[in-house]
Amino acid sequence: MKRTAIPLVLCAAALAACSTDSAAPPPPGTVTTTFSSGGVYKGSLAGSTAEATLLMLFDGTAYLFYGGAGGTGLAGVAVAAHGTQTSDGRFTSSSAFDYRLGTQAASPVTFNADFAHAPSVNGNVVNRDGSASLVYAARAIPILDVAPTRANAGGLYSGRGMSLGGATQTRITVAGDGYLAGTTTSGCIFRGTTAPHEGANAYDVSVTFGPAPCPLPDATVTGNAILDGARLLVALPSPDRSDVFLFDGRK
Repeated sequence: MKRTAIPLVLCAAALAACSTDSAAPPPPGTVTTTFSSGGVYKGSLAGSTAEATLLMLFDGTAYLFYGGAGGTGLAGVAVAAHGTQTSDGRFTSSSAFDYRLGTQAASPVTFNADFAHAPSVNGNVVNRDGSASLVYAARAIPILDVAPTRANAGGLYSGRGMSLGGATQTRITVAGDGYLAGTTTSGCIFRGTTAPHEGANAYDVSVTFGPAPCPLPDATVTGNAILDGARLLVALPSPDRSDVFLFDGRK
């Protein structure tokens, strides 16, 4: 079943829906379900021109890829696991980390998305002290209408491979059968597989890295990817979730 994506719009400070109140607890008696509103949503973070791409999967996993100010490419990703969505459309995960490039460690966070007013969507990523580190809003303008297939994902992508330890120029080749191979200018070699993710416009990715200087040496990591035209975004958290491998590249 194909899912469409929705561009995120810049969240004005005057809009109450864009405040951290969107993460308020659901009303008493609200039913909780394990199924989230899956799909890809795209646009900007609140209060800046930084781009943001939200991937929601039906198993309670969510990713918020976000850029830096001035269009400098990816600045990080927030990754949620084991999230649940209430019957009034509020998704939340307290098992989430924000991987902001240039920081020393991943930050434990709460990841929220509010689908209660669909086709409008808004949410935030909240630090453990209660402050919102990321705020976003969305409206239903569909994009990314190409169904995920191995053939569509095939090609040679060039861009940046990133982790909390730094970034390096990276090339990834995806074959028509889903086989994946990558190299970095620092001398890392990695291999893996990619396959369409059922029910969402996304891909499942598994990669095994070689030894140092690979960003996650000798680790096998799994995660997800989004293909936005010629652009491939990949997020692969480490097994202990202390770090992440990010890729942002184009054919």
